[in-house]
Amino acid sequence: MHVIIAGAARSGKTTLSLMLNNYGFTHYKMDSIKRGICEYYSLKYDDWKDVSPIMCTIINRVIEDNKTDTNYLKEKYLFDTPFLLPKDIQMINTKDTYVIFLGYSKISVGEMVKRIRENDLENYWTSKKSDEEITKETYDNIEFSKHIEEECKKYGIKYYDTSNDREKVLNDILNDIINK
Repeated sequence: MHVIIAGAARSGKTTLSLMLNNYGFTHYKMDSIKRGICEYYSLKYDDWKDVSPIMCTIINRVIEDNKTDTNYLKEKYLFDTPFLLPKDIQMINTKDTYVIFLGYSKISVGEMVKRIRENDLENYWTSKKSDEEITKETYDNIEFSKHIEEECKKYGIKYYDTSNDREKVLNDILNDIINK
């Protein structure tokens, strides 16, 4: 089984991915691929509607190529990506793939900014941004979380809110995935 963890920035995608590394998943952190695509095609990083189909095409290609490999379904792929929309998941063959979205639609901008700053490390992308920039991006990510939550309901995809009890939510998801 492969796993796609998508959703808002700083919602726990990479943290959950690192937790799953202990269970034999090959982790694809799609942020770097996204940046390369955006730079090459002169797309804005936050232009979700343009980037999402491209990311779905790449993820699907990796999954499909796995089927022609001698390690078919022995390798478990884990895609950690912010730039997907639930409506575009239909572009991916999800027969052997579990898809979830993470977001934080039930938290105030101020509280989320505070959490980000409390957990910033020197190498985090957020540590290099001003409070004003982080506040704007946090607002956008809360709105995006609300959007993907609604789209997930519409398309029957699991959405997990990490606004509260983030560690517990991530551990619950981990248990769901490893017990599939």
